[in-house]
Amino acid sequence: MANRYEILPFGTAEAEVAAVSRPLAITVTCSPRHGIDHSVDVAERITAHGHEAIVHLAARTVRGAGHLDELIERLAAIGVDDVFVVGGDGSEAAGPYGSALELIPLIVAHRRRPRSIGIGAYPEGHPLIDAAGLGEALAIKAPMADYMVSQLCFDPGALVTWVRRVRREGIELPLFVGLPGAVDRRRLLEVSMKVGVGTSIAFLRKQRGIRHLLGRPEDAADRLLRDLSPLVGDSELGIAGLHFYTFNRLRDTLEWESRQATAGPSRRRVALRG
Repeated sequence: MANRYEILPFGTAEAEVAAVSRPLAITVTCSPRHGIDHSVDVAERITAHGHEAIVHLAARTVRGAGHLDELIERLAAIGVDDVFVVGGDGSEAAGPYGSALELIPLIVAHRRRPRSIGIGAYPEGHPLIDAAGLGEALAIKAPMADYMVSQLCFDPGALVTWVRRVRREGIELPLFVGLPGAVDRRRLLEVSMKVGVGTSIAFLRKQRGIRHLLGRPEDAADRLLRDLSPLVGDSELGIAGLHFYTFNRLRDTLEWESRQATAGPSRRRVALRG
């Protein structure tokens, strides 16, 4: 598996996946409306098409210890051995877990612990958490994780500065850099309506570069991909690959990516928002 691509598990998501002949690593994310059980259902169907599924375990959607045990058992049964642990966007938790910090130790200690555990990273900050809080949380989670994925990145310079800082602080986890795929304004608005609670737009609003994503000329995305691709495999930065947020334009993203003639081999991965 080389690339990671994030797609939304409704609408055309599964048709997009089924239409891709070569195997991909696809991350199934989790929204408050659809819940984690739906994400696992979608992951099971994705694996049936020959793809690797990586499931977002959103802490606020887990109803309790018994539910977590059920989820991990289900994931193991369908061959999913990679999970991405996040807090989740729900305003109210469905159970006792309000953040990834509370959930990760339980997953690590589980008798059927997934092979790989990923965590989120925020090179350009988070609107609800100050920089000190983000740094502290990353330092606590990093020893329990196997890799990290950044939220959408629009500024290669800011990303490199952030990576160098966390490496100096002793965090050595491989990083997958989050990039927008072949996304347009109309599609984003369609997705936000289907989610019903504006999950996808809220997701984008967390990123300082939303105005560039929604209104960028086509070549802006090309430049971003060209600037970041050469960093993949850099031993100093520890960038393992690229993670594309496709918003269900998986085939368009794959075609666009292939046209850019990226420099050198790279490892990348995919995600589905649930």
